[in-house]
Amino acid sequence: MKVNFRKSLIIVGLLVASGASFGQSAASKNQAKPASVSVKKMSFEQYCEKNALNFISIAADKKSGLKIAGTLNYIDESKNPGLKAYGLKPAENETLYYKLNGSDKILAVQSLFVLKLNYSNATK
Repeated sequence: MKVNFRKSLIIVGLLVASGASFGQSAASKNQAKPASVSVKKMSFEQYCEKNALNFISIAADKKSGLKIAGTLNYIDESKNPGLKAYGLKPAENETLYYKLNGSDKILAVQSLFVLKLNYSNATK
């Protein structure tokens, strides 16, 4: 049986490349861990302040399906405003949506149910 050196080299190259790719994904997972470690040090209130708000863009035809809870003045997302900056409190079982003056985005405030679930998963 004659083995083609060129084909063997290609196969070995593919195996090495797939192994390198796997190693990179494992390394990226390890890099993400320190963020979850910091969550373990947060109280639930701190977690909510940091994670309850989401600025979302919604197509105009989909906005009519949202139940808008109110209108708020826009605070630049890069300043990382939290619940206190907007004077908001999450509802127990309902995500709240707010129109933002001066922005085409919607502010979504996650429910306490979702926040508790995510906090519990992040601190395991």
